[in-house]
Amino acid sequence: MAVYQGRALSLEAPRRRRGPIGRILRVVAALGVVAALAHVPWGHLRHEALTVSEIRVSGLHYLDAATVVKRSGLAVGSSWLDADLLRARQALLRDSRIRSAQVARALPGAFEIRIAERAPVLLARHGSPWELDREGVLLAPLKEGVVADVPMLTGVDVERYRPGTCLATREVCRGLAWVRATALPELELAGRISEIDVSQAESTGLVLMSGTRVVSSAWPPDTRQLSALRVVLADLEHRGVAAQEVDLRYRNQVIVRPVDGGTGAAAVSRPS
Repeated sequence: MAVYQGRALSLEAPRRRRGPIGRILRVVAALGVVAALAHVPWGHLRHEALTVSEIRVSGLHYLDAATVVKRSGLAVGSSWLDADLLRARQALLRDSRIRSAQVARALPGAFEIRIAERAPVLLARHGSPWELDREGVLLAPLKEGVVADVPMLTGVDVERYRPGTCLATREVCRGLAWVRATALPELELAGRISEIDVSQAESTGLVLMSGTRVVSSAWPPDTRQLSALRVVLADLEHRGVAAQEVDLRYRNQVIVRPVDGGTGAAAVSRPS
């Protein structure tokens, strides 16, 4: 029996060919969609959809978050994508009290500001007392009359310098060297010094919180000599003796001069 092989059994319906009018209508519709999208205010929508909702600040010690945010120029409600983070970082570094700064975007819609502040270690007269950090950078006051509880450096003139200036004068370097030398925990001298006097080229004077004046070489002596000072001060306190002056300038001895009415100078051998 013969097998029918015609098109009548095909399941696929024949395609209708689109005429020229259909193709024209499709092109016109596509162009209309493109034109409509072109008139959508994408920039405004992006601004509204991606605004800054929070600015987080870390690394604070003396400064407060509001001051840091204001210095950066960033603001809540501004565009999260359009913010110039490099410019914000540069603005932060212009603050004399900020040693380093990092500014980054964080989801959702936040900025993170991480700073490291300059820690004051000395005061110096600038009309009113201003602070110096461990590198000798002059710090603008946080508030009028508000300063850290650190020694006053006398015998230097810093009034002509602007905030953020790194002072590398010999006198400032001497003062900073004394800060470092007396900061060792085993010496128990940190926090006991109210003034470091570098007005004399050949010697440095320390005024203790008790009022006792310590006279030493211009630059800090070795740790052994400073340990002798600790021992002498502890012995004086134990005996209830008030010293007007303690002299460290002589080898292998510490000279103590009691306050007026005392028994005179006494030489104390340096402990080995």
